[in-house]
Amino acid sequence: MSHDQRPARMRVVADAAASRGNAVDTSDAQQAQAGAPGAAAPKGLPIVPALIFIIACAIGGAVVTYLMAGAH
Repeated sequence: MSHDQRPARMRVVADAAASRGNAVDTSDAQQAQAGAPGAAAPKGLPIVPALIFIIACAIGGAVVTYLMAGAH
């Protein structure tokens, strides 16, 4: 293996974020924030975008078939 293909040396650091004071605060005071929770996202697949996608796929398939077989 040539010199430029050798893997670089790696330094192992136990927990660099905690040692610099950037640790995540998981206290109850930090987690209990005032305010209403955000609106929940609607469950399931939206039907209108799904139908538009299916129709677009069918149209695209018809166009490809026309160009490959019918346009000769």
